[in-house]
Amino acid sequence: MMDIKIKKILDDYSKDDVKLPLITEGNACYDFYAPAKFVIYPGEHGVKIPSGLAFEIPDGYCMMLFMRSSYGAKRELRLSNAVGVIDSSYRGEVQGLFDNIGDKPEIIEKGERFMQGKLVQNIPVRWKEVQTLTDTQRGKGGFGSTGK
Repeated sequence: MMDIKIKKILDDYSKDDVKLPLITEGNACYDFYAPAKFVIYPGEHGVKIPSGLAFEIPDGYCMMLFMRSSYGAKRELRLSNAVGVIDSSYRGEVQGLFDNIGDKPEIIEKGERFMQGKLVQNIPVRWKEVQTLTDTQRGKGGFGSTGK
């Protein structure tokens, strides 16, 4: 298990309003709680929804942010960048960028779990330029070519 330093950002919220992420046993990601109520109106894009938290992510790791699956199934909200990436050098407040793709306001209530995060280890790579690649059965087929 790894210890991660975390700081509550209390400029706009009380200490009780900012909750540490919830890690449920058996789940791959941890949930972020909204520190206040937020309204995202139809057609709005890139609306920053703060977590009230900043992290000291260790070198060699990043944090990836995902939308909760229930939002995709029941809401008209989407993460603007599909997956957010928080680098280990970033020390500011973690925020999600949301789009409202529906025709009515979407409300994220104070205390609601609104986004998920996961720490991911960066694997060091060295690019090796070549003239040819190894052939496979699939080859250059993409965009559904394996499901025919």
